[in-house]
Formats: sequence, structure tokens, C-alpha cells
Amino acid sequence: MQPSLQKMASKRSNDDHEAEFSRLFWAARKEQTPLKGKALAPDVASKAAMAFADAQGWEWAKALIEASRVSRMGEFDKALKLAAETELKMPERWQGFLHFVRGSAFHGSGQHEEAIKSYRRVLDDPQFDQPGYAWTNLGLALLAKGEPDEAIKAYGKALEDPNYATHGNTWNNLGIALVAKGEPDEAIKAYGKALEDPNFTSPGIAWTNLGLVLAAKGEHGEAIKAYRQALADPNYATPGTAWTNLGIALRATGEHDEAIQAFRQALNDPNYHNPAKAWTNLAQTYVDAGKLEDAESAYQKALASADTHGGDHARARRGLQILRSKIVPTALSPDDRAMMARPTSGSDTAEIEDGIIAAINEAGDTQYDRYIKKVDSERDNTLSILRGWSSAVTLLEGSERRWRGGGYFLKWRGYGIVIDPGFDFLRNFHDAGYHGREIAAVVVSHNHPDHNSDLKHIDDLRYELYKRLASTKGPGSKPYVLLWDEDTSTATKFGFDKPQHQHPPIVMGSGFPQPLHLGEHPAKIPVRITPFKVNHGTDVQHALGMMVELLDNKGKTVLRIGYTADTAYFADLQQHLSKCDVLIAHISQPTIEELRDASKLKDVHLGYRGTARLLKECKPNLALIGEFWAGFTDLRIPLVKGLRQLSGVKDVLPAGLAMHLRLPSLDIECTECRKLTPFPEVKVAPPTDKFGSLAYLCQGCTLG
Repeated sequence: MQPSLQKMASKRSNDDHEAEFSRLFWAARKEQTPLKGKALAPDVASKAAMAFADAQGWEWAKALIEASRVSRMGEFDKALKLAAETELKMPERWQGFLHFVRGSAFHGSGQHEEAIKSYRRVLDDPQFDQPGYAWTNLGLALLAKGEPDEAIKAYGKALEDPNYATHGNTWNNLGIALVAKGEPDEAIKAYGKALEDPNFTSPGIAWTNLGLVLAAKGEHGEAIKAYRQALADPNYATPGTAWTNLGIALRATGEHDEAIQAFRQALNDPNYHNPAKAWTNLAQTYVDAGKLEDAESAYQKALASADTHGGDHARARRGLQILRSKIVPTALSPDDRAMMARPTSGSDTAEIEDGIIAAINEAGDTQYDRYIKKVDSERDNTLSILRGWSSAVTLLEGSERRWRGGGYFLKWRGYGIVIDPGFDFLRNFHDAGYHGREIAAVVVSHNHPDHNSDLKHIDDLRYELYKRLASTKGPGSKPYVLLWDEDTSTATKFGFDKPQHQHPPIVMGSGFPQPLHLGEHPAKIPVRITPFKVNHGTDVQHALGMMVELLDNKGKTVLRIGYTADTAYFADLQQHLSKCDVLIAHISQPTIEELRDASKLKDVHLGYRGTARLLKECKPNLALIGEFWAGFTDLRIPLVKGLRQLSGVKDVLPAGLAMHLRLPSLDIECTECRKLTPFPEVKVAPPTDKFGSLAYLCQGCTLG
């Protein structure tokens, strides 16, 4: 054979081998899908892939298959270790496959940012032959990170891949992303597309997801049909999920006997991951049906079962407590006596209702009455940092989650001003000893939930207080003032057309900065606010920063507080903030790119470099750095150390939850003894628990 023909034959052979290994790899991935920690050894397709790799002497290929297998089993650290050990030995042709396996392991272990990077490297590899899989998995990681819009784009790219054969799976994932985005009708269409795919191997999951959306819309009858379709899927790995959801829908339609049977079926599924949910719902259905002994037993079994998502044990404890209540109704009012004299069905439910009546009478004051009796805080002329972390990471975990969001509370000459009340604001506000009576104004910079999610809660609180205090003419009896950006103004609707507890809201324009003198407003708050437009992305085009001036009784400025809110760095930013005494700057999560390259800036946040530039240009007396992101780890102290050196501004502190700054002296309240301490003398101590609160300590509370 001539040399050229030999080369051609050798190339054909290599191409054939590569094509065959690719086919075997994807067959093994498909086979490994249902493992989820159950399989102890490779099965048919994985063994075939291993044998082929062994025949070629491709040790790297065997390691790749094994890394894929253990990742699918949930052994993510082992998979990442195998990938790291194999990377240098892996031919360039197969690097995309390695990054694909690595992305799966990162995603499985909750490292979604790293997963996103891995999948993007896969998609940059022209030799990777199944981009549809990478786009789909990229969408999963983006959605887990809280970016449904980007996830939807990724799923769209997957569906455009002509070689991608599992469209049903992607349509199902697209439906989940659309639900997260708040588009249930579009999600229903996506689930329908998934179910139209004859190659979709998990229709039970799509039927269950469709049922959840329908139930959320109140279409329980249609939801019941969807759940029954899910249960007709013989390949549905966890039918207990569908049985539980079916039971909930049946209970909503009053079909208690069928609901009870459904919950019992869920509990018969050995693979069902959250039996506490089924037991709790079963108990509540027994209560509805008047079977109280069965209900008590079910609640007890709920408490003895695994509670995967959290919350079901709490529901069971509350239900059991009510069920066991044997309060004797005594000293009832005439109205209560009339209620007790009503005809009853003779069921045990009447005993529970009697206990409720007695509990109401025993309680006496309402919770609102008790709240009003609480005293106001002792703080005045204080800026309180009531914000822990930023973004929706604060929604992760349960009610005792480590990451609290929040906002700021400015108390000046007896008037309290809430600034950007995000997740957990009211919780932090009350933990700091403040009372709702102290809120005279609320200011919102832009329409993102970590800056305004508690706005309606504050309005409800002020409504309840005004309703009870208006006649007293004392603290809390006057309407509060609301100042907000155009986007929040458009997106937010309150429950009152002409509320008496609220002055007409003031929309802060994003054009040429116009001062808003609240001392000249009917509320007579001695503060002037000058908002200015910032750059925080296209979804909040009217986002604002602001200068807040504290005024004396003659209307003269005592102190200026500059607030960047959320923005990218831009050239004119320092002009709006150059005269501030205190600067509150939101840094967010710096990128590795900007840390390595001083010329790089973040797009929609200040980031590390943008914050440093602003500090250097403004040179405030005191800079407070906030909006730290907890998605990776706690970087508050090292970031502030870097900012001090980079900007040349030495008086820079991390703005942590429960930091209280006295105005205008800028003394800081010691976390330990509450002594006021000049800010240059304050020592910042790291949290005792990971992601916990920082401590601001005076010299007397530290060891010299």
C-alpha cells in the first residue's frame, strides 16, 4: 500500500474509533441517568465503553467514563478529583467531554458558577459533538444560580441543535424556568411540547410539573388529570411525588376519601424522598374528614419521618398542638355564648372550635395591641445598617438561614427613614429594637426584590398602626411618605386607592437631578434627598443613587450621606457623590477577571475596581462598603483591606448587619457594650459563624 493510502486508511481508522467512542460515551451517559447512587458498578453500556477504551489502550477514556459514572451516582468530589487527575493526559480532541463531566459534578455539588464556566468551555470546543446536551446542562446551572432568563436562552440554543435528540427533557426544563420567571401559561405550553416528544423518557415528571402549575392557578380538576397521567408512566422513578400532589389536589376539591388513598399510595413508594409531606397532608385530610384519632397518629408519623425540604415538621407540630388542645371555654362574652349555643353536628370538630373560642378569650389583647404597647427604640440621629447580604442568595435555606438581606434605617431628629427594604428588612428592623411607629418615610432606589421586597409589608404595618393610632395624635399617628423610582412605582400596587396612612407617593425622576426637600413636605422631615440616575442593567432603566442631606432646624446641611445603591462605575458617578461625608457604596461580588486585570470593570455593579476608583475620587470621611454577595464565601474583610490599599482611603469599613453609626459625630456603637466609639478606633471582628454578623468593637472590648 502506498504511504499516502496508508495515511488515509489510518485517518479513517482513527475517525472511526473516535466516532465509536463518542457513541459509547453518550450511551453510557444515558444509561447512568437513573443511577442516583443506587448502582455499585458499571452496567452494560458503561462496560462496553470501558472495554472499547481498554482495547485502544486509552486509559484517559476509562477515567472519563468512570468520572461520569461516579458523578451520576452523586459522588461529585470523587468525579472532580478523577477529572483533575485525567486532564493533563486527555487528548485535546476530548477536552470538551472532560469539561462536560466536570460541569455535571460542579452542578451536582452546588457549585453552579463553576459549572457554568465548565459548560461554556465545552461550547467553545468545536470538536464537542453534542452541544445540545451542554446547552441544556448550562440552562440547569443558570436556573440554579437564579438566572431564569439566561437559562431560557440556553434551553432555546439546545432546541436549535439538529443533532440533539432529547428535546422533551429540554422542554420540561424550559417549563421549570418559565415558572421561576413567573410565566405559568408559557410553562404549560413548554410542558405540552415535552409530552409531544415520542423520545422523551420521563413523561411522568413533565405531567407532574404540569399538574403543579395548574394547581397553582386553581385549576385543581385539570391538575388531578395531569397527576393521573404521571402515574400512568411505568418509568416514573418516584411516583410518590405525583401521589402526594394528587392527594393535595383531591383535598382541595373536597374528595377526602380519594385524597387519603392517594397519600397512602405515596407512602408506599420506597423511593419517595419526603414522607413527612405526605403524612402531614394526610393528617390534615383526616382532620377535614373528622377522623381526629387518625389525624393525631399521622401527625406523629410525620414528625418521625424525613423532612427533605423543611417546613413539614413545623406544620405537623402546629397541627398536633391544635388537635391536642383541651382548653375549657370559661368567662365567655355574650357573643361567644351565642356562638357556643349554635346547633352542631355532634362531631368532634365542635370541641376544637370551642377550644379556639376559649383561646381567643384567654389571649385578651390582640398581637397588634401588644405590639403598640412596646416602647420605641432609644436611638436617634443614627444610621443603622440593617442589611446583611445581597441578591436572592438570602432566600436560600429555611427561616433560620445564615444569609439575611435587609436595607438601611436612618433616624434623624426623631424621624425614621427606611432605605431600600429588601428581604428580611422588617425582621432586622425589629431585632435592632426599632418600632413601626418610628417609620416616617420609605425610599426605594430600584425595582429589584432585594431592595424592595418588604415594601408592601411595611405599608401593611403602617396601615395597621395608623388605623389604631390616628386618633391619638401621638407617634405613628401621621401618614408616612413614600419616595420611589419609576420602575418600582409602575410595578407596585397597594390594596388601597386613596390610603389615609400614606401620603401620595413621590416618584423620583431619573432625569436631571432634582432635590426633594422633605422639610417643605407636609410630613416636615428635616432631610433633603437628591436622586440621580445610575447604570444597573436594562431591566431597571430608572435605577437611582442618591445624596441624602441631614438638615438642622434652620434648614442648613449638617451632614451628607452618599448612596450609590446598585450601579456599575461610570465617569460622572463621582460628581454626584463628591461632597458626601459618609459614602455607602455597593460592591457586589468581584470577578476573578477584574481582580487579575486592573482595567476591567463589572457591568452592573461597582465591583472591586469600580468601588476603589469611586473611593479614590470622592475621598469621603468614612466609607461603608455594602451589598456583599454570599454566593461563594465571606470576603467582606479581605475586600475592604484591598480597597483601603488600592484607593488610599484608610477609613473604609464593611457595612454589616446591626452596625449603628451615630450622626453627625460618626461614632459607632460597640457591638458588645454599646459604647459609642470614634470610627477610626473601631476594630472589626469576623463572624463567629460562617456568613454571620461582623462585630464592631471598642478598645475596651478587645485585648490589646
